[in-house]
Amino acid sequence: MSRPAKILKRTQAAVAPLFTILIIVLPGAPAFAQSSPEYSSERSYSSEHSEDDQRFSFGTETDLSSDYAWRGIVLGNRPVVQPSVWISASGFTLIAARNITPANVPESVVLHTTDLTLTYGRDWKNLRIEPAIEAYLNGRLAGIHDPNTMEGQLKLSCPAGPLRLFTIHSFDVLAYKGSYFGEAGAGYERRVTNKTSFALSLHSGWASSKFNEAYIGVNKPAINFVGAEGSFTRYVNRHLYFQPHFEFSEIVDRQLRQHLPRPTVINFGLAMGIEFSR
Repeated sequence: MSRPAKILKRTQAAVAPLFTILIIVLPGAPAFAQSSPEYSSERSYSSEHSEDDQRFSFGTETDLSSDYAWRGIVLGNRPVVQPSVWISASGFTLIAARNITPANVPESVVLHTTDLTLTYGRDWKNLRIEPAIEAYLNGRLAGIHDPNTMEGQLKLSCPAGPLRLFTIHSFDVLAYKGSYFGEAGAGYERRVTNKTSFALSLHSGWASSKFNEAYIGVNKPAINFVGAEGSFTRYVNRHLYFQPHFEFSEIVDRQLRQHLPRPTVINFGLAMGIEFSR
């Protein structure tokens, strides 16, 4: 799934040394207000409620996906394991995530990366404001130019009837200074039972000429892709959950499509996570 959030972040989301057999991409999601235990459903590290920002929470997740696509770009043609850990308090969330493919070959080196993300969430009237800093620490291999880099990001969201509208703006501040990627869309989330919920999102992304030149090899600004994401979350108990999910994206610019081996992405996955809060 995109990092962003994911529904949301990812990307999607989006953020330490990684140990354990699981290695990282997790969302700490908003909890439903209710008298019984609270179960969260959105694959996102951010909360939509001011009171949740004051809670202390932490967790870990492992996500197995059929592919890994980032902003409409497929970064591997094999399954990827995405483990993550996160901790959140006083509106701040620190996330450490890792993307791993089974085979250590040049095609998959880009997926052997660690992502570190620090976000802050604040509500102003009906507007949710979430600035973030995200660092991409890539595995190095002789003969492949894949520098570490960092982005500054701003996400804005607000309710619109049963939907939640959002826009995300990312600016590279290190390896590809001046590179920009924007995204906008609408999400819908519904609780089915006390322990189950589903979420859907439709979104589109656009990029500057520097972003497309760095990651696709085409020096032009463009509306890059349109896409959809969905997930179904089932809590086994207060802390443990399973979440099957899917992702679809289509590169819409003709010139970009010609430079990508897979301009259409259909991705399925299953995440399992544990979260705690107080």
